[in-house]
Amino acid sequence: MRVPAADHTPIRIAAALFLTVVLAGCVAVPDAGPSQAHLEDQLADTEPPDEFAATVDVRETVDGETTQHTEAVWLRADGTSRIETADNGSELVIVSDGSDRYIHDLERDTIRSYERDPDARSLLEGLSAQPERYLDAYDVTGLEETQVNGRDVYHVEFEPPANETIERSVGVRVGQTEYVFPLETSETGPYERSADRVELWLDRETLFPVKHTIAGDDIELTTTYRNLSIDGGLDDDLFEPPTVAEDSDADETEFVFPTIDQYDTIADAEAAAPFAVAEPSADALPDAVAFDGASSYEFHDEDRRQVSLFYRNGGGESVTVTTSDGPRAFATDGDSVSVGEATGTLETTEQGTELQWSCDGLYYSVFVSDEYGDAELALVVSESLGLEC
Repeated sequence: MRVPAADHTPIRIAAALFLTVVLAGCVAVPDAGPSQAHLEDQLADTEPPDEFAATVDVRETVDGETTQHTEAVWLRADGTSRIETADNGSELVIVSDGSDRYIHDLERDTIRSYERDPDARSLLEGLSAQPERYLDAYDVTGLEETQVNGRDVYHVEFEPPANETIERSVGVRVGQTEYVFPLETSETGPYERSADRVELWLDRETLFPVKHTIAGDDIELTTTYRNLSIDGGLDDDLFEPPTVAEDSDADETEFVFPTIDQYDTIADAEAAAPFAVAEPSADALPDAVAFDGASSYEFHDEDRRQVSLFYRNGGGESVTVTTSDGPRAFATDGDSVSVGEATGTLETTEQGTELQWSCDGLYYSVFVSDEYGDAELALVVSESLGLEC
């Protein structure tokens, strides 16, 4: 079971608003003070809001490093939303009109758009349903009355099951296909860390979650909503799709998602690809990893296809071997290295080490997660592919 958490991209607010749970089980809390039964009864009698506006403070501590950012959000239950944020120094306005989502980079005056899943619940509906989902799913270990930013709240502590993990991902529908992407900079699979503590702070009057925290495995993610306005009336102009300035040379472009298919065997993945898929030898891989599926990607806007083979263990370590019929936008700024008779690039990132090179019109890469992330292993795996160049 996975609990989605906030991400480092503008879509992170969607991930933060959708902390989804589906497990079962709860326990009673002491009779002193507010009771779990009273809270459940109050939730059953409370209508979710139709509109919501707030300033959102997000604090992330990962492996001892803390980052913070602030966003302004306006949400409606019908799926319309507006988020004002910043990413890598650029101011962004993210608007959904209920059917499409637009990302307007104010500095570059560019707009990207994509279609929302019409069957997905709105951000506001997901946030409103959060308390009841947690109460149904997790053991309650603490419940008390306190305050957050001067607002009277119930502070509820939960204990997730031992196998609960935190995942950064986002789902988007394009046509009849639902895409779920890990929010990472390379194809390493979902970002996973175990969660051992979940906390909610609920407004006592509306039972709206004004703060939540997820912690565990050297990570703590806290989201706080302040300057709240619930059903206070929002201007329709907030949700109008953005447009570029009339004198701007920039274009409004629709973001094109790739088509992704997953396979249980390398043979099935290769049968669906228009090229031979490079496979590493078992001797070149770390003993702890094993084949864990393959994925093919068709990038329509690049006229490019690729197949990635994933080798993982249960602890997050991984090796990924990719074959593509076009150049990929990874490991392009790394050091020049020799791969057989070819010349490739080797780059180390926060996620790990990636080696990329071309041979006979195809492009290959080996990604090694940071647990194994050294140049030597990447080179050993690359040499085991048996390419004739």
